[in-house]
Amino acid sequence: MKPSAVSSLKSPGSIWIIGLSSAGKSTLARLLAGRMRDNGYPCMLIDGDEVRSIFEERLGYDPASRRKQTQRILALARWVSGQGILPIVAIIHPFEDDRQRCREILDNYHEVYLQCELSECVKRDIKNVYKPALEGNACNVVGLDIPYDVPAHPDLVLESTRISPEAMLDVLWSYILKAVLPHYRLRVVGE
Repeated sequence: MKPSAVSSLKSPGSIWIIGLSSAGKSTLARLLAGRMRDNGYPCMLIDGDEVRSIFEERLGYDPASRRKQTQRILALARWVSGQGILPIVAIIHPFEDDRQRCREILDNYHEVYLQCELSECVKRDIKNVYKPALEGNACNVVGLDIPYDVPAHPDLVLESTRISPEAMLDVLWSYILKAVLPHYRLRVVGE
């Protein structure tokens, strides 16, 4: 397979899937990346948890470290998008002013908010984020002692408490067909 001919690479934008820990961000992002690739659209999954592990300087989970993590991911997404590849970002992204900054800096920034009740996130918590904090043995947990600013201007809200990842993917795909893919000029076609 080879990329189709394009006159010039244009930023395809970026898709930021945001929400509390265990809301389903990584699951939806992986499903979306698969569908993008199945349809010939190159993309790169940028998962907040994975990005933490690639930098030598390890960040904490306090608000200042979370802001620095957002800046790292913003820089990665901007670079990937500048190469003509669509970044799909899965990150908690708790602060509205950071989201606004991303919207200002990134061309075609698309924010997908996974709305999920905290009680449901606690039930799903396979990373054991919430239990230690609820027992008083940990701090700096978004949704508990770090407030999560409800997004002011998300492009799409998906209630992950009520609908399956596959159903969320279908809704998100419909949005992408209208709002993202018309601007995406790089596509892999069969030889």
